[in-house]
Amino acid sequence: MRKFAPPAALLAVSMLMGWFAHRLGLGSITRPGPGFFPFWICFGLAATSLYLMTRRLRTSPEDEASSESEAVFTLGRFRRVLSVMAGTALFGLLLEFSGFLATTFIFMAFCWLVIDRQPVLRGLLISAAASAAAFALFVKLLNVHFPRGLLGF
Repeated sequence: MRKFAPPAALLAVSMLMGWFAHRLGLGSITRPGPGFFPFWICFGLAATSLYLMTRRLRTSPEDEASSESEAVFTLGRFRRVLSVMAGTALFGLLLEFSGFLATTFIFMAFCWLVIDRQPVLRGLLISAAASAAAFALFVKLLNVHFPRGLLGF
C-alpha cells in the first residue's frame, strides 16, 4: 500500500488545485482565462499520477526492490535539483533584461548542456527549437505579452 502513497498524493493535490483553477475561470483556447493553464497542468499531473498508479499495480516484488534502490537520493541528484532551482531563479532575473526568447534559450541550453550533459550541437538545437516553439505558442498564437528585452524580442 505504501507504493501508492506518492501518486495518490499527487492525484489528490492535482484534483484540488484543478478545482481551484476551474473556479478562476478557464476562458477559451483563443482567450484563456486566469485558470486555463493551471487547470491543464493539473489535468496532466492527474493523468501522470493515474499512470504511475496503474504501473505500480503491474510491477512484481523483484522489480519493486530494484526500483527502490534506484530511487535513493544522492548528493549528485541534490546538486542537479539545486542547479535547476538556480537556473529557474536566474531565468526570472534575466527575463526583463534579455526578453522572453533569449532568456528561454539560455535556460534551455543550461538545462540540456550543463544539467543533462547532452552533446553541444544537440543541446543547442533542442534549446533553439524549444525556445522558438514556446515563443510561437505564447507570444504569437496566444498573444501573451512578455518582456522584449534589449534586443526587442
